[in-house]
Amino acid sequence: MSHAYNYHYQMHAAGCCCPVCLCGTPMVSPYELAVASGDPTAQAFVGGATPVRLSLEYVVDDGASSPSIKVTTVDDGSTSTWEETAPAVGYQVKNDFLNLHPGARVTLDATEAAARLRWCETFCC
Repeated sequence: MSHAYNYHYQMHAAGCCCPVCLCGTPMVSPYELAVASGDPTAQAFVGGATPVRLSLEYVVDDGASSPSIKVTTVDDGSTSTWEETAPAVGYQVKNDFLNLHPGARVTLDATEAAARLRWCETFCC
């Protein structure tokens, strides 16, 4: 299940900063998890003070016979997997691909392809 999360509202709901940053300044930092055929698996965890929206990008290797992309998440004790076993040739992008909470773990796997997950985390300074 996915939902849209309005960061602008969250960051301005309590005056000039988000409710979890009442005595700090909210900052946004981009993160990236990338894999390619030579190093096909990577893991990361989501941090920050608010939920994040992941975007997925991938491109199949030239001459690939069995390409695949797999994203596995563990969020609030639930594990879910998305897999593309016949990805289209050429650059593909899925914006707002998944929504995760701080503390979630994500694993990205690619076979005969390069893939990248991107997201931004909001934190307090």
